[in-house]
Amino acid sequence: MTISTVPRPERAEPGAYGERKRPKQFMITDWASDEMDKVADELGITRSEVLERLIRCGGLAAAKKYDSGAGQCRDESV
Repeated sequence: MTISTVPRPERAEPGAYGERKRPKQFMITDWASDEMDKVADELGITRSEVLERLIRCGGLAAAKKYDSGAGQCRDESV
């Protein structure tokens, strides 16, 4: 059995956002993890950088539109 490793993208320098990143832990579904991996691979960045950018680009506002009962985002234009 051969195990190959893929080089990880460089981590953001400590001052990239004016503060140091700290380790955090959270749980997500396998689907969400796979989607995050796709974006990270496409952009050549880490998963934590994907999350950082998502939050900084309005992802929290989008999260408020999610309807757990329907399993989809609410269309607020209707």
